[in-house]
Amino acid sequence: MTEAQSYCREKYTDLVTVHNMEDVNTLNNMMDLSRMKDPHIWIGLYDDLDSWRWSLSDRSFYRPGETEFRLWAPGQPNNYLGKEHCTMIDHLGQWRDVSCEESHPAICLDVRGPNVTFVFINIPMTWTEAQSYCRANYTDLASVRNMAENQKIQDLVPAGGTAWIGLSRDSWKWSDGSDSTFRFWMAGQPDNYGYNQACVAARFNSFGQWVDIPCERKQAFICYSPREW
Repeated sequence: MTEAQSYCREKYTDLVTVHNMEDVNTLNNMMDLSRMKDPHIWIGLYDDLDSWRWSLSDRSFYRPGETEFRLWAPGQPNNYLGKEHCTMIDHLGQWRDVSCEESHPAICLDVRGPNVTFVFINIPMTWTEAQSYCRANYTDLASVRNMAENQKIQDLVPAGGTAWIGLSRDSWKWSDGSDSTFRFWMAGQPDNYGYNQACVAARFNSFGQWVDIPCERKQAFICYSPREW
């Protein structure tokens, strides 16, 4: 996909962004399946695996570099089946990405002036429920800025237990920086098969529906330019 992106940026504007079903229909009408060796065509959507963000957005809470602190367990994050967008901490203090729909206890963050404390909430909740609970009763789900804070949180998690922290991601992004939230996935997609499917192709023998595939594959692609749309 990187080669396709570079070509489109040099010759046109970028790889295509799909904003709605009208765009999908336009692309479908462009394609002649009888002349295509492969129905998969690159579009501009990709999975930014590093786009993790803390639930607490107050910039004054962080000093330079603290928002980038991470302590992933080996092999994590792996975004298994393309559905692991929230973060839990285990009793060893290591982080894992899991489905946001799982139920776990939570670590809330309580900020009162210069005083920062962490509170273990031993109520199984989804990540979104935990976020709402922490915001209603404390400050937010826990942000972890350094090893000292990670140790404080680890000390709260019971042996063999896990708990939500405030790190999550909305990782699918458009190559041109568009904020379009339109998606047209095939059933069962994205699945991140083999843990290396971070780029998206439209499959034109399935009405232009989208699948995630490895970025290293060689595929035809669709560029766009404001003059043509």
